[in-house]
Amino acid sequence: MYISLFFAVLACSNDDDLSSGGKLVFSSDTISFDTVFTGIGSATRQFKIYNKNSKSLVIGSIELMNSAKSGFGMNIDGEKAAKLTHVEILKKDSLFGFIEVAVNPSEAENPLLIRDSIRFETNGNIQYLQLEAVGQNVYVWKGERITKDSVITGKKPLLVYDSIVVNKGVTATVEEGTRIFFRNNASIRIHGTLKAKGAIHKPVIFRGDRFDRIGAGIPYDNVPGQWEGVYFYPESHGNHLENINIRNAAKGMTFYASGIQYKKAALVNTVVQNTSEYGILSVNCNIDAGNCLLVNSKGAALTLIGGEYSFLHCTIANYFRWSARTTESLMIRGNKETPLTKCDIVNSIVYGSANKEIKMDMIPGAAFNLRFINCLIKGTETSSSCFEHIIWNKDPLFKDLNTGGIYSCNFELQELSPAIDKGDKAYSHTLPFDLKGQSRLNDSNPDTGCYEWNR
Repeated sequence: MYISLFFAVLACSNDDDLSSGGKLVFSSDTISFDTVFTGIGSATRQFKIYNKNSKSLVIGSIELMNSAKSGFGMNIDGEKAAKLTHVEILKKDSLFGFIEVAVNPSEAENPLLIRDSIRFETNGNIQYLQLEAVGQNVYVWKGERITKDSVITGKKPLLVYDSIVVNKGVTATVEEGTRIFFRNNASIRIHGTLKAKGAIHKPVIFRGDRFDRIGAGIPYDNVPGQWEGVYFYPESHGNHLENINIRNAAKGMTFYASGIQYKKAALVNTVVQNTSEYGILSVNCNIDAGNCLLVNSKGAALTLIGGEYSFLHCTIANYFRWSARTTESLMIRGNKETPLTKCDIVNSIVYGSANKEIKMDMIPGAAFNLRFINCLIKGTETSSSCFEHIIWNKDPLFKDLNTGGIYSCNFELQELSPAIDKGDKAYSHTLPFDLKGQSRLNDSNPDTGCYEWNR
């Protein structure tokens, strides 16, 4: 395994004389890679070498210092070697460099920092370009099917190709701190039961497998549509997801229609964010959710079509900026085939960048039992009995809505947020701590949403 380093000399005149002396300038002193999985390889890094002198130079040698152990390698003008000599760079000109890295597997469970350097000698001037990468060993699963009750360990991350399928009648338990990385179009499909119980400081993470960056330094971790999503099929019941973060999928979680006499899922401290199609879609299911953060999707962050639901201290918000949004943050529907027998949304925030963030489709003659209690909502103000103690259309003042320009948001509350102390304490005894583990029962009233403002 090696790194390939390619240099392309920019077009320039052949009439300049080469000269000794002068130093090179690099576009960066260090070329760094984020986590690189063993045996998989990385994306490419680019940098430039400049000759800002008024005379042309000959780089006497370019030497990779520890290629045998580090796993780095070079390719210059199509020639692979650990040491190259007499590379010409004309005056006021530059060379492009491209680096890739692959890490050899080892027995280590924790990430390893791998370093090397490239030594440039230009007629007596010695300069170094530092190389570093974080290597991580992983379990690789390709088309894995879980056929008996199993525990997915958190000792090393999982890298999933294609899909993980949990058979009907089988329980897959995911340990706290487990990280599951999904390749493009990979998914997890639950016909049995998924129990993923992380801890506040050791959450279970489902995300794409890319750690590099795209233009303007945007981490791929913020890019939606990196993998397919999590699917719960009709025969799947009794799922429990606690302290789990699902991000940059196409479809965060899909719950297919089941009888509401069975508890489909309990979602506690669950985050679903940065999805290219929708966050959560549930059809005729029985789901309880608390301290959930459902944010930033091209479609709805949450869609409920019939069924029985309880959402307590949740933040449902949409400031998706990768493309034009297609609908409101929260979609609620009911019809004769899938009646909405119960939907309580309590002490929660529903907000975003659209003119309104709730859409309700009610079919005459179909059950549609909906209640919003002590919520902050962006939408058309109404006096309907479905809405009790509502704060309408006041900006919740989230802490950060992509001020850094890398599509990263922080949905905690600022000090002057109108959501502070506007929840009803009578409902909060079942969730005495917020999404970060901070108590919400110290004051007379808790805040609405999944975060308690930190005084």
